[in-house]
Amino acid sequence: MKNIINNEKVNLVAELIKESKYTVVLTGAGVSTGSGIADFRTPGKGIWEKVDPLKVTSITAFEENPQRFYHFYRPRIEILSRVSPNPAHKAIARLEEMGYIKCLITQNIDNLHQKAGSRKIIEVHGTLKEAVCRKCGKMISSELLLKEIETSEERVPYCACGGVFKPNVVLFGEMLPNLDPAIFESKRADLMLTVGSSLQVSPANML
Repeated sequence: MKNIINNEKVNLVAELIKESKYTVVLTGAGVSTGSGIADFRTPGKGIWEKVDPLKVTSITAFEENPQRFYHFYRPRIEILSRVSPNPAHKAIARLEEMGYIKCLITQNIDNLHQKAGSRKIIEVHGTLKEAVCRKCGKMISSELLLKEIETSEERVPYCACGGVFKPNVVLFGEMLPNLDPAIFESKRADLMLTVGSSLQVSPANML
């Protein structure tokens, strides 16, 4: 019975996509769990089960104690080179290639949609594939960021100007620079599919 119900849902979604003229997909952390990346809120294993995000991953926490911030964030940056897109990422990319999906809005920062082949992507929470100096604005890759952490006695990546590099992601307390284009695309959509998101994070849950 469960398989029948699931098949009915799949068929329904397929029909909706075929009939839609402008489908937009919104993805969250659940899409990447199949690639070995933990989500944030799953009871017993979510990232926020053991960590208070406001004390570690807010912009205030970063500015007050970048060493503690990178103690938490470094493993999340390192895992990027070891993970690959899973069937969900690939299916979304394939649907875009076929012309069914017009835009992908993602809350994820892992770059897996790009690796899968998706092209029109709005990353509302930024990306871990690069970092920016808080002082001069210089951009570096995540690979170079890790090297800077390794060579620093404090395990904090400093820029030549003396500023601290910050992953190009949106931390708690920061504005979402890509929110306006995400709102624009969501308003254009006659069908919006949500995949792998609990829709608990604002303002992405209001799209």
